[in-house]
Amino acid sequence: MEPESKGPVEAKNLAELEDKNVCTKPVSSRFAAEAIYMLREGMQMFPSIYGLDHVKRRLVEVLMTGHGVILKGDFGVGKTALANAIFAVVKRYYDTHPVYSNVGCPVRENSKYLYDYLVMGEHSALPGVCPVCRHAYLQTETRPSDIPVERVYLAEGAGFARVQGNEDVDPEKILGMYHLGRYAEIGDPFDPRVLVPGKIAQASGGVFFVDELGLLNKEAQYALIQGLQEKHFSPTNSRMTFPIDFLFVSTTNTVNEFQIHKAIHNRLVGLRIDRVTAFEEAAIVRENLAERQFGVYFPELFIEYLVEAIRQLSDVSVYLGPRSTIRASQIAAASALLEGRHAVSYCDVREAIYTEVLGQADDETYDECRKTLSMGILKISDFLRDRLPSVEALALALETEGETPETVDESLLVGMPEAAGQRRDVVGLYVDAYLKECG
Repeated sequence: MEPESKGPVEAKNLAELEDKNVCTKPVSSRFAAEAIYMLREGMQMFPSIYGLDHVKRRLVEVLMTGHGVILKGDFGVGKTALANAIFAVVKRYYDTHPVYSNVGCPVRENSKYLYDYLVMGEHSALPGVCPVCRHAYLQTETRPSDIPVERVYLAEGAGFARVQGNEDVDPEKILGMYHLGRYAEIGDPFDPRVLVPGKIAQASGGVFFVDELGLLNKEAQYALIQGLQEKHFSPTNSRMTFPIDFLFVSTTNTVNEFQIHKAIHNRLVGLRIDRVTAFEEAAIVRENLAERQFGVYFPELFIEYLVEAIRQLSDVSVYLGPRSTIRASQIAAASALLEGRHAVSYCDVREAIYTEVLGQADDETYDECRKTLSMGILKISDFLRDRLPSVEALALALETEGETPETVDESLLVGMPEAAGQRRDVVGLYVDAYLKECG
């Protein structure tokens, strides 16, 4: 499938859509077209998400079919990042392909429905025209040349809507509502000002993202069913139904999955997301450190050690996910910066691990966490010996033979993961960590 022509199309009214290369695809097909194009061009759909290749593939496949998705997994495994990446793909499509909507349409319906009905006489297009547009243009027999249209571009609140699951979310937040007070004041039930758009209208044409679906109350969950199953929704206090088209992505942490009602779960495809590998988690840590720009060097083996230690400590007393690893690495970098040092030491890393672990404890687990830490975490000497076999010889050279990092035998530095120009800068830090523990 070749991508559609990406030349500029400027239409100001409905009549000008004739013979224009304007999108007629549903949102799932728009997403599919962009995903296939990016794949063929060697472009990354998930550039900031490491690993999870099988999940990414299945997520794309399911959304191409138009079905909604539940991403399941523990805290911090990348569920929200995946949902945001999906929106970025859909947004790319709109940036490069013309999609038009009738000006003022509360759900930004595709103008092709109104064009096909009015101009082409295709009665099958009528269900795609929302009640407000029907009243404004069909009942008044407005000429197509007098119906203004505008090109659609997606943004937060206009093609991307997010609901954070909690018990206080009511159906009106999702479905919107007809404001009876405004109706009484204006007197026209079809006036767009009477409709207070909900999240589902804001998501029209793009992505509807529900974070922690299981934490929504039953009424709010049930409010999603019509949109998911029928591609229509009815605002509260209204007898009208509006057409809607979007990709639906939701998440749930493992502990909350049981709270998703079967009527909703049955309409969605569940994808399980496991924690990335230690290697991939270390790459995530490096990326986050680079983004924060602390201006201190974080030795590679200390990053790997921090990741391994956090993963070993996880679930011993409290859950420590990838977010804990990221925070601990940033705390270690901040510690070095505060002390005026150019590089992170093992003491910075150790203190950061303690800070993060105890920071995740509550009143019931705090004492248990302290006890776990007092029993010792992953021994840095054993870790370094496994990763850097020459560390003992390096220690001997620096401690007993009076060598300096600049004069030690180059062959002893070969096993260090740093670039060649950085190895001598950190060899002292590794040897220091190998020889003694921090208090």
